[in-house]
Amino acid sequence: MAMQPLNCDTCGRGILVEKFSAAHTSIQWLSDAGDCPLIAAGHHGYGDVARTCEALRRTIDKAVAHDEIVESQIELPVGAAIPRLH
Repeated sequence: MAMQPLNCDTCGRGILVEKFSAAHTSIQWLSDAGDCPLIAAGHHGYGDVARTCEALRRTIDKAVAHDEIVESQIELPVGAAIPRLH
């Protein structure tokens, strides 16, 4: 599955998102993430933990719940297909 477009319900900023599980979400911003008003309000430096947006997280969760974003399915190798490091 490829990344899917989505707009934040709060500010309308666009992202590409891929959901692998409830705990794993990959996001690619289509503009500077610092332009998000909620991130800008809490951001105090590069890599700051405040560089998150709960509104965007809720938008993604809602999109998954309404089947607007489909969770990617990863098939892991089994048996002899598992890569060996030796």
